[in-house]
Amino acid sequence: MPSPITTAQNAPFFKKLGIYAKLSGPGWIQAAVTLGGGSLVGALYLGVIGGYEFMWLQPLAMLCGIIMLSAISHVTLSSKERPFVAAKKHISPVLAWAWLIATIIADVVYCSAQYGLGTDAVQNNLGLLNGENQTYVVTGIFTVFSLGLLWISLGGGKASKIIEHVLKGLVAIVVLAFMAVVVVLAAQGSIAWGSFFGGLVPDFSALFKPTASYNEAIAATGENATFWTNYIADSQRNIIIGAFGSAVGINMTFLLPYTLLKRGWSKQHRELSRFDLVLGLFVPFLMATSFLVIATSAQFHAKKDSIVSTGNYNAVVDTWLASKDASYDKNAESAQAQRDALPDADQQLAAMVAKRTAKDLAKSLEPALGKNAQLIFGIGILAMAISTMIVHMMMNGYAISEAFGKPGQKALFMIGAAMPALSGFFSPILWTGNPDIKTTLNIPAGTIATTLLPIAYLIFILLMNSKKTLGDEMPRKRSLINILMLIAGGAASFAAVWNLIGRYGSKDPFMHNFGMIGLIALPTLLLIGIVGFIRNNKSTSS
Repeated sequence: MPSPITTAQNAPFFKKLGIYAKLSGPGWIQAAVTLGGGSLVGALYLGVIGGYEFMWLQPLAMLCGIIMLSAISHVTLSSKERPFVAAKKHISPVLAWAWLIATIIADVVYCSAQYGLGTDAVQNNLGLLNGENQTYVVTGIFTVFSLGLLWISLGGGKASKIIEHVLKGLVAIVVLAFMAVVVVLAAQGSIAWGSFFGGLVPDFSALFKPTASYNEAIAATGENATFWTNYIADSQRNIIIGAFGSAVGINMTFLLPYTLLKRGWSKQHRELSRFDLVLGLFVPFLMATSFLVIATSAQFHAKKDSIVSTGNYNAVVDTWLASKDASYDKNAESAQAQRDALPDADQQLAAMVAKRTAKDLAKSLEPALGKNAQLIFGIGILAMAISTMIVHMMMNGYAISEAFGKPGQKALFMIGAAMPALSGFFSPILWTGNPDIKTTLNIPAGTIATTLLPIAYLIFILLMNSKKTLGDEMPRKRSLINILMLIAGGAASFAAVWNLIGRYGSKDPFMHNFGMIGLIALPTLLLIGIVGFIRNNKSTSS
C-alpha cells in the first residue's frame, strides 16, 4: 500500500491538498511562536497609526519570511544534514555558533514577555488569580503545563504529536477570538470595507508622509504641525521597516529544520513542507493579525475621543515637550502640569497616535460586547501567550542539545527547555517594579536578534547555492529562487541596519554602545560567511 505522501503526489489537486492538510504540522509550530506578544503589539499599533491603509504590510512581510523558510526546508530535507552541522562544515563555524547562541538568548529573554502577556490576560482580562501574591501561582501553572507537555511529547509514537495538536488548537483559538471581534464590528457597520480593500494594495508613500486621515488634525496644531508630521511619518516608517525584520525571528529559522527532521520528513516531502508553511503559518498569521488591524483601525485610527491608557498617551506628550525644551524632565513634579497645559489640538492628536493595549481595545468594545469583550480578548491573548512560550522552550531544547552535539537526547532537551521556563517563572521581576533589569536584558537581546537574522538568512542563501551541501538536489529555477531570497534577505538586512542606526543614535550610552557593536558585527559576519562559502566551494571543485 503506497504511503500517504506518495498517494498525495499522484492525486488530483484538491485531493492532494486534503492529504497535505492532514499531514501538516511544523508550519503550525512556526505560527504558534510568531503569534506572540510581538505580533499583538505590532498589529495593535499598526491599526492605530496607519489604519486600513496598512492592511498590505504584514502579509507582504510574512511572505518574505515564507520565502526564506521554504529555502530552509529545502536545504534540510535535501542535504540529510542538520543545518547547524551543515553551516559549520560548509560555511563557517563562527556563523553557525552565532546563529545558535542568538537563538538561545532570544528564547530565554523573550519567553518572559510571553509569561507577562499571559499573566495579564489571566488576571486583568479574565479576572482570575489576581489576588495578592498570586502572580507566581499563574507563572507556576504556565511552567508546569508547558514543560509537562514537552516531556510527554518526547515519548514517541502518538505522544510525539500531542504538542502539535495542542498548538494547532491554541492557534485556532487565537484566530477565532479575534475573528469574533471583527464579526461584531462588521454587524454594527463599523468597518469601512472600501478602505479595507484599498489597503490591501502596497503603498510605500507612508514611509515618508502621514496618511491622509491625519491631515485635518495636523493642520489644527498650527505652528506645531511640522513636529506632528515628522512624528507620525517616523512612526509609520518604523513600523513598516520593523515588520520586515520581525515577521520571522532568528529562533524560528533554527526551529523549523529540527521540527522537519523530528517528523522524519525527507526530500520527497519538500512540496508538503511548502504547503505546510502556507497552511500552518501564513494563513493563521494573516488572519489573526488582519483581524487585529481591522479592529484597531475601526476603533482608534484618527479618532479624537477613543480610549487610550494614560501611560501611552503621556509617552507621546513627553516626546512633544522634550522637542520644545531639551531640559524637560518627564519624572519631575512639574511634568504633569506641563502635559495638562498642552494645546487642545495637540492633546487630541497625541491621543490619536498613542499606542494601544489589548485592554484598551477590549474596553472600547464593551458597548457592543459587554463583559464578553474582556473574556474574548482574555481567551485569545492567553492562547497566544501559552502557545508562544511552549515553542520558545521547545526551540531552546533543540538549541542546547545541538550545542552539545547530542540532538535528540531527552535530558539535554529538557534542560534547554527549562531555561526560558525559569526566565518566565521569575518574569514578574522583569515586568513589574524593576524596569532597569528589563532594559538591561532586552537591549542586548534585541540587538543580537536584529543583527543575526540577516546572518541566518545568509547561511541558507549560501547553502541553497552550495553544490557540496545539496549535490544533485540543487533547486531548479535557481536564478529566480536566488532573486526572491535576496529580496527577502535584503528587506531583513535593511530593517536590521535601520534598527541598529536608531540605537546607535540614542542618547542612552547603553543603547548607543550596543547599536555600535551591531553595526560593526553585521558586515563583519556577512564577510566571514561569504569568504567561508567561497573557500569551501573552491575545495569542492579542486
